[in-house]
Amino acid sequence: MIERIDVHPVTLPMVRPFTHAGNRRTRTASVLVSVEADGVRGWGEGAPRLYVTGETVETVCETLAELTPQSLNAMIDLGDFGSAMCRLAELDLARLLGGAGRPQPAAAAALEIALFDLICRVHGQPGIAGLRSVPAAAGLLCPIAVPKRVSLVLDLNDQPAVRLALLDPETRKAVRHVKLKATADIAGCVGRVADVRDRVGPDVGISVDVNGDWDPDTAVRAAKLLRPLAVTWLEEPVAARDWAAMRRVQDVGGVPVMLDESCSGLTDLETATAERAAAYVNARISKCGGIFPTLALIAAAREHGIGAQLGVHVAEVGPLWAAARLVSCAVSFLVTVEAGKQEEWFPTPYTDPPYAVDRRGYLAHPLTGAGIGIVPSQTLLDTLHPNPKGSIHV
Repeated sequence: MIERIDVHPVTLPMVRPFTHAGNRRTRTASVLVSVEADGVRGWGEGAPRLYVTGETVETVCETLAELTPQSLNAMIDLGDFGSAMCRLAELDLARLLGGAGRPQPAAAAALEIALFDLICRVHGQPGIAGLRSVPAAAGLLCPIAVPKRVSLVLDLNDQPAVRLALLDPETRKAVRHVKLKATADIAGCVGRVADVRDRVGPDVGISVDVNGDWDPDTAVRAAKLLRPLAVTWLEEPVAARDWAAMRRVQDVGGVPVMLDESCSGLTDLETATAERAAAYVNARISKCGGIFPTLALIAAAREHGIGAQLGVHVAEVGPLWAAARLVSCAVSFLVTVEAGKQEEWFPTPYTDPPYAVDRRGYLAHPLTGAGIGIVPSQTLLDTLHPNPKGSIHV
């Protein structure tokens, strides 16, 4: 039985900032959750973003502080591995935590990952076994977990031509997708894309992430200018859920649209499909409410003929990137995979084993071991435990 829940806000400095049109992030903004049973601990993480789901670190902590071990034991029985996983997959934690009118996906993701990790560790099982034990998820999976090629993501602090020039020829060949952040300067944006296209050649995918910063007319104009450069998609080119404008970008501008902030679940996807407003969706675990809701979104996208990217939230501390690594290396058909840049942002490892991506081959390898495959490092734990006022213990 679950005996203890710990909730920790985590705000740590980043060595290198990450900048896009909507935000400049210089610190983490995560909530870590640990759930303990019989001396075994599972870890989870949520990345609340006010502009994505309306949540903040403070609101997530307040939401999770209302939980008790008794309430969790009433939701889920840890006794049987398969039954516990199926029950976890059935729970709509985002609505259970926030109510039907105000779902809390980041809070739900933190709790769900912790419970997923705990169930696996209690039964000595790897995360892939947890995914395979749920029939709805099993149909999405590769026969075995395999390394996945990851995108090269360039934010507004990067000079794309310089960054690509620093790569040796073999590494440059390994890059199969480049994601660029956009600004309101359309000419500058087109120039950045043209520089990248010249350096990577015609066979590498290029996407432009606008973070909802363009008005509809600007987005259509930009799409027309970017179309000759063979841009694979524009990610969130206009304000969230402006379906008519997104359809115009595709139909008039001639560039497919990827949903991000506009799509946090199945309802958004159904609406976008009905409105013919998107060709792709960015599935991010904290935005979607956990591992199983993310898999459900990917499955629904596949049914509708919409491609899915597995994305990340900037400055994930540990459990989130590990959960995404589990999903990315297990799911058989993703158009792209993002993996973060934790080695640039946090030179001191915050997990054991440390975050790692093969930047020579642009490959993310599966994690091994029980559960999500990582635990917080002592360095990270030392930032949590000495400050009991910053943590909630139940």
